[in-house]
Parts: sequence; structure tokens; C-alpha cells
Amino acid sequence: MSCRLRHLLLPLLLLAASNGGAAMFFYPSPQVSLLEHLLVDHWGARASNFSAAITPCTNYVTEVGEPSRNSGRTTAAQWLRVAFHDFVTADTTVGAGTVTGGIDASIGFETARAENKGSAFNDSFTFWRPFVNEYISMSDLIALGTVMSVHLCGGKAIPYRPGRVDALHADPTTGVPAPETGVKETLDEFSRAGFDGEDAIGLTACGHTLGSVHHGGFPEVVGPEVVTPNNTNGGSNFDSTRGVFDPLVVHEYIDSTGGRGGPLVTSFNETSRSDRRLYESDGNQTMHGLYELAAEAFQDTCAELLGRMIDTVPSGVQLRDAIAPMAIKPINVTWDFDETDALVLSGNIRVGWRSSPLNSICNLSQCLFDLQVLWGAPTITFSAGEFTTLLHPEPEKSSTAYGNGEVYFYPFAVPGREVGNATSFTVSGERFAAQTFPINRQGQSFFVPSMSTAARSSVSFTVASTAGSDLGEEGMFVMVAVPVGQPLTLAPKILKAAVNLTVTEDTKPGFRSWKGSYGMQQEVTGSISLTLTQGGETLDHLLLGAGVASW
Repeated sequence: MSCRLRHLLLPLLLLAASNGGAAMFFYPSPQVSLLEHLLVDHWGARASNFSAAITPCTNYVTEVGEPSRNSGRTTAAQWLRVAFHDFVTADTTVGAGTVTGGIDASIGFETARAENKGSAFNDSFTFWRPFVNEYISMSDLIALGTVMSVHLCGGKAIPYRPGRVDALHADPTTGVPAPETGVKETLDEFSRAGFDGEDAIGLTACGHTLGSVHHGGFPEVVGPEVVTPNNTNGGSNFDSTRGVFDPLVVHEYIDSTGGRGGPLVTSFNETSRSDRRLYESDGNQTMHGLYELAAEAFQDTCAELLGRMIDTVPSGVQLRDAIAPMAIKPINVTWDFDETDALVLSGNIRVGWRSSPLNSICNLSQCLFDLQVLWGAPTITFSAGEFTTLLHPEPEKSSTAYGNGEVYFYPFAVPGREVGNATSFTVSGERFAAQTFPINRQGQSFFVPSMSTAARSSVSFTVASTAGSDLGEEGMFVMVAVPVGQPLTLAPKILKAAVNLTVTEDTKPGFRSWKGSYGMQQEVTGSISLTLTQGGETLDHLLLGAGVASW
């Protein structure tokens, strides 16, 4: 990298960090790019912070320090409980292949129902709430919470398919299995959601390999004697490893050891032994079958059952292909102007993850310090001419819980006059196949991140395009999408408004500029997204107020 590029890089990155703008070009799409970030980028540089809630897996995110460690509560288990309660009121029996309910975040409106007592729902929605924006629904986060809880705590990676749509009201269908629910009613409720008796037992056992039942929420199940200074919420664990997703709950139930299957098997109150009634509904045949499985096969069974659960969605909702971690991913690739008003294309290239060719080179535990050398220094080549730049020789190191791999972020910044009218760039290196990504050509209109900001009650933004281009202000507008609170649930809703642009005198050499603004009447809960549109064509995207998710 030339001296000139090094001088350009630091102020540009600082500028982007200061105003909260992020990501002109999302690969392959805004929704997939942002959700892949939550799925993959966990610790170190550019961490999404999503996994912090369940790291370690015995963590209780709603409290911190000693209160969290002594609470006896488990956020990973809470996330599974939220997904189950949202799912199980699905109705697959309405005919003609129609499904109502399922994973749609309607549970947020249903927390006053007796069948949904406990703190798990509001705890979880409170943590997820800042991550919701135009591209990420609360119901997609409910599903992601299940995927993350299972995988981070020792289970298998469940394929994660995005595209869920949030309900705008409570599901009229009621009926969630409760400690006092009879076995016939329990099986009927599972059946309504599309799970037969064997599925019901398997899903319950898989879900109850994490977490506890608490005296505070369920005194009819767990007595007060379990409340201690080191267990302030009075948690009685399902098995001896409440923070590990493993088959121990099945083994302790069959062998009558440890937790013996947990308090819903052993409660002092016989009417609260719902798990025991369910397990015994087929003479323990399913539980013995799970007991006989090797650990790998048990994990496969749970991944399949939990995957079916999170993919149960209302008719009309089309889930997209499962998100696969990208070995090469451009991040926050954007046009902007530097302090000299010169056009600059900048961003980061994330390189490496577990299923990359590194698997054939070294043991992952030994790759930590060798990854940069093994990959070699990636290069980026633009479609206009032969201009090539070497990415920054000292990338930021991070790690991903999705396969426990290591990744590196290589920043780059290239002056626009050298890139010219490039329409794509190619990332290549010694150890990976070259990949090509499209970019917005210089002559098109684009958001200017350094001149776009979000305040408490308003957003303002600047759009630039090449002077003399045919992309004038006629028909050009910005769609603003703002996540705000709504009554009766902690799940935000998205308000959208079209904003016209006004031409300004604040131009850059060779560019015309337009400005727009939008005032918010409600408290904003997450990132605001802007979409630049003209003649029915989407020209650019921008996120403002990146918040906790580190977009």
C-alpha cells in the first residue's frame, strides 16, 4: 500500500466511526449481510455483540457481575423457551396446507397469558430489541437465538434461513404445554403445531438439556429450599450441565442419576410433572431411543427437530436459503469524500472461516497466529484497467463462534480518480479462489456517509452524483425506515416515509449534492435505514445509528 493510501485510510475510518453511518454496498443483500454478521462475527474486531448474552452459556444477560453469576438463570435456555412458546401455538390443521402462527414474534403480545409466565420473554426481547431494523425482524432474531444457543453451547449448527415476518398482534390460538397440563392435551398442542408424539418428546428433551425451572416463577414446581445466596432465583436444573447442550438430560432421566430429568420429572407436586407424563406416554420408548444414540446422532436429532421448529412460519411467509458464512466478505464498502474533498472508495475485506481451505492446512487451534501468513496478503483488483492495491498489511484479527474459526479484517481505501468508473472489484490471494463483487459506478448517485447523521429526533443525509450525469433530482427520493416501539410488546415496528431531496450549493469537485432530513416523532429503538431510489431503481443503502450491533 502506498504512503498516500496509508494517509487516507486513518482519517476516513475515523470519520466513518464518528457519524454512525455504515455500508453502502451489502453483499449479497442487506438482510443476508447483516444476519450473517450476527451469525458469524462474535468476538474481537467488529464483533456483533449478539453472542455476548450467552457467553459463557451459564450467563444471565439481564444482570451483571455477581447477581448474574448467582441468579441461577440461563439466557441461552431462555432463548430456546421463547422460540418454543412462539412456535407451539402454530396451527397446521386449518386445511389446504395453511399454517397460522409459528415463529412470528407474536409471543411479545402474549406475555400476560398464564401459559407464558416468567421473565424469559421480556428478558430476551429487551436484549434483541436494538438489533431490529428494516432488514432484521424480531422473529428472525427469535430463530437466530435458538441457532446460537444450541451451537455456542455445544450443539450442532442448525441451518439458519431468514425471512420471517413479525406479527402485528397476539396469536388468537392459545395452548402452550404447562407443568400442570395433562398428557393428552400436551400431545394435542404439539400435534396442532405439526409435531407427533415422538417429535414432542424429542423436542422437549432437546430443549431441556439447557437451563432450569425457577422457584420465583414456578413455586408450584420448585420449592423454596433451593433458594440460596448462590442461587437467588431458586433454579432447579434439568441436568447436571445446565449450560451445555448435550444428551445428559436423557441419560440422567433413564439412569435416575443427577437431576433425573429435571424438576418437571421430579417435582414434589405430582401435577407439575409434565415432562415425566410426556416421556412415559409411549412407555419411555422414545427416551430409550435417544439414550441409545451416540452423542453425534443425538445432536443430529436435536438439530433436525429444532430446525423444524424455527422454520414453522405462517402461510405466505417465504423463508430464504440458509445463510452460509462467507469465506470472503466485503464489509462497509462505500464511496465518500476525504478531508481534501477527493472521492475515495473504502471498506474492509473479511477473510477466513472454519470451512475455508485452511482446514487442509493446519489444525484450527494452531492457525491463530499463522492465518495471515497462510492466506498471504490479499489483493483487490478493480474492473477499470489494471489498477491493483495490496490490502493493509496489518489486519484486525477476530474470531467466529460459527465453527470456532478465525477471521481477519483487511481495510482498504482507494482514491476514486485512480479507481475510475470501476463497476466491480475482485479479491484474490494465494490460498483462496478469486471472487468478484459489484460496486456502484462513480457516475451514479450515492449517499455520503460523512455528511449523513442521526440524532435523537431526526436524521439528515446528503446524496452526491457526478456533475452533468443524467441522474438529476427528478424522481429521486430517499425511503427512511425507522424502528420504533409499539404498544403491548417489546418488539419494534418499522415506520417508513419517503423524503424528497433538495439540491444544495455544498458541492464537491465534479459532483452535485442534494440534502434531505426526517424528524422522528417516537423513540427510535435501533438502526435507521435509508434507501436511495430513482425511477423504481434502488441506487444505494445506508444505515445510521449502528448501535450495539456494530454494523
